[in-house]
Amino acid sequence: MERAAERSISRSLSFIDLWSIGVGALVGGGIFTVIGPAIAETGPALFIAFLIAGALAIMSSMSYAEMASSWPYQGASYVYAKYAFFPISKDLSKLIALWCSGLYFLSFSFAAGAVNLGFAGYLTVLVPGVPPFISGPVISVLITLMLLYGINFTGKVNTILSIIQIISLFAIALFTIGSNPAGPFTYTDLFTNGVAGLFAAVALIAFGQMQVEAVLTLGEEAKNPRVNLPYAQISALVTVVILYVLVGYGVVSSTPIEDLATSAAPLALAVENVLPSYGPVLIAIAALTATATSTIGCLLGASRMLYAAAREHAFPPVFAKLSRAGIPYNAVLATGILALAATFMSIFGYAEVLGILISAAVFSNWLMMILMNIALIVVRKTRADWSPRFRYPFNIKNVPVLAIVASLGCLVIITYVNPIAIAIGMGWIVLLTVWYFAYARKRWTFLSPEDMENLWTKEKK
Repeated sequence: MERAAERSISRSLSFIDLWSIGVGALVGGGIFTVIGPAIAETGPALFIAFLIAGALAIMSSMSYAEMASSWPYQGASYVYAKYAFFPISKDLSKLIALWCSGLYFLSFSFAAGAVNLGFAGYLTVLVPGVPPFISGPVISVLITLMLLYGINFTGKVNTILSIIQIISLFAIALFTIGSNPAGPFTYTDLFTNGVAGLFAAVALIAFGQMQVEAVLTLGEEAKNPRVNLPYAQISALVTVVILYVLVGYGVVSSTPIEDLATSAAPLALAVENVLPSYGPVLIAIAALTATATSTIGCLLGASRMLYAAAREHAFPPVFAKLSRAGIPYNAVLATGILALAATFMSIFGYAEVLGILISAAVFSNWLMMILMNIALIVVRKTRADWSPRFRYPFNIKNVPVLAIVASLGCLVIITYVNPIAIAIGMGWIVLLTVWYFAYARKRWTFLSPEDMENLWTKEKK
């Protein structure tokens, strides 16, 4: 434990910084590409699909938020699983924690690669002479270098970009809805393929709801974390859900669904229909800022997950090394390299493979939401002294009812994920289980909440 405290992590992120990281991580490239396939499944009811996905994510996020308000440490779900399931079984708690850390690291490293390529594609709108096979890797490297430079600088840059993207997306929603306020309700058939199509669309757009814990992975870098973490996370998610619902309503209002369903850039098509002169520029600005902040969120969260587990030797401790500025530089480098590799996968013709890996990431993260909802229920039932700063609302006999509803909803959505992606996600879980018994179990240095508080105390001295 002494070694872990030799170099400390800096508490430099304010509520606004945390909120902007949450917004930026959630509003990724997905909103610019998944609209077409989602409309093909559900038709004019796209905004309802966004609403359902958002409601499930918000209900699940409150489970994360309650545990974050008591255990505001690096690693988020890694930490919550470790402490929540410990009264049942020490091995079970550590195994589920390892799943959460490993799945998050893999999922968001691959997701960053996909988002980087989206950034490169939209950059050509503003700078036509820069080919995506150059700009994609370059943005990946630049963001990795920025994270290595420092979290305070990264947080401020991310805040500026997040504000720009929110204004841009709200403008897109305003113009598209204004062109036809009745929008989806002008169609005689709101649900093209019924309930099955609606849930299939929810599964497709789930990529945009994946980062429900991006803010929480930065627990030890946040100011006043027991208050700021839960409220920044929930408010960021609510902001993004409102944006998604409005944009989903707007695109159907401005453009025939047949055109949207077959377009490679449906959001750009919808904006160009109402703003033929300035539409491409508005889309490019929104897309560039959204994809940049999404990559920042992916790499931040994935590196902090790896760091949290490596600090306890669940992964090689080399990934727990801190720079003088308190940055887990090896964890950041590992995440950045994997993201860069994923970017090259798309460039060199393996986009379909990367797409399957992203679907596996969606499966993994909806599974983690289920686990965290269960974790909160376990905490409520096993810890009589539990007194969080944030408490999940709507409880019956100390059981958060909506957490159960969210778990069932997430389980339904998982059944609509590509079966190959589910198999890959389960494969990751099997590999992590093997890693636990072959490597982590005998090396794990378990840090209790008391140990974490002692680390904090030493860092303040």
